[in-house]
Amino acid sequence: MKILIVGLGLIGGSYAKGLIKKGYEVYGIDTNKETRGFALENKIVTAVSDNPLTFINNIDVLILGLYPNGILNFLSKYSKYFPDDLIITDVCGIKTSFVYKINDVLEHGEYISHHPMAGREKIGITYADEKIFIGANFLVTPINNSKRAIDLIMQIGHDLEFGKFFIMTPEHHDQMIAFTSQLTHAIAVSLVNSDHNLDTKNYIGDSYRDLTRIAMINENLWSELFMENKSYLLAQIAEFEAELNLLKDALINNNSNQLKELFISSRKKRSEMEK
Repeated sequence: MKILIVGLGLIGGSYAKGLIKKGYEVYGIDTNKETRGFALENKIVTAVSDNPLTFINNIDVLILGLYPNGILNFLSKYSKYFPDDLIITDVCGIKTSFVYKINDVLEHGEYISHHPMAGREKIGITYADEKIFIGANFLVTPINNSKRAIDLIMQIGHDLEFGKFFIMTPEHHDQMIAFTSQLTHAIAVSLVNSDHNLDTKNYIGDSYRDLTRIAMINENLWSELFMENKSYLLAQIAEFEAELNLLKDALINNNSNQLKELFISSRKKRSEMEK
C-alpha cells in the first residue's frame, strides 16, 4: 500500500517510521528542507518532496499531519487532483470544527477522520518514534463512511500496534478530548505558571514532574486546539473548578472528613480505570 503523509512532524514522522517498517511505501511532504533531509537520510520515507502533486496521483491513502486550520486549506487547493478512490484522513486532536465542512471543499476521494491518542512533549521529526503508539488508544470518527474506508484506517492502526480501538461521533470525541487531554494540559500549564519561587526546581519530586511534563507545550498547535474546541473545554474547566472549590472549602472549614471523602472518591474512580 502506498501512503502519503503531509506534515512530517512528531506524529507524521512517527507514522512514517512505523508504517515503512511494516512494508508500506511511505512518501512524505514537508515545507521544511531540514525535515525532508532528515526523513530521507534516516529512511523514514521512501521519497520526500515539498510539493504534494509529486505523489498524489500514485497513492492509496493520504494522511494529513496538519493543524486544524490547515486541513481545509490543503483540501481546497489539492483535492481536485485526488484519485476518486483515494482515502484521506487526518491525525488532528479535534474534529467538529472542520470535519463537517470537508465535503464543501473535497472534490475527489473519501475522507475519514481519526485521532491517535499518543504523543510526547518534544516536537519535530527528530523525536519521531513509532513506539509511542504501542498500546495507545486509536479513535475513529466516521461520518457516513464506507466499510472500506473504516477497515483501511483500522488496519493502519493495527499495523502501528495501537492497543484499543474506538469508533465515535466527532462531537463525542471532542467532548471527551476536552476532558482527558485539553483540560489536563490546561491544568499543567496553569500549575507551572502559578510558580513564582526561584528555587522550585530544588524541591521537585515525581508528583510535580509527572503532572507538569505536558506543560512543555507546542504553543502554535495547542492554542489552535484550545480555541477550536473552546465550548467543550470551558465546560470541563468549570467542572474542574467546582471540584477544586470543594477541596478548598474543606480546608477553609477545617473539615478533614470532607477531605477524606474527596480522596476516597478519587481513589475509587482512578482504580476503576485500571480494570
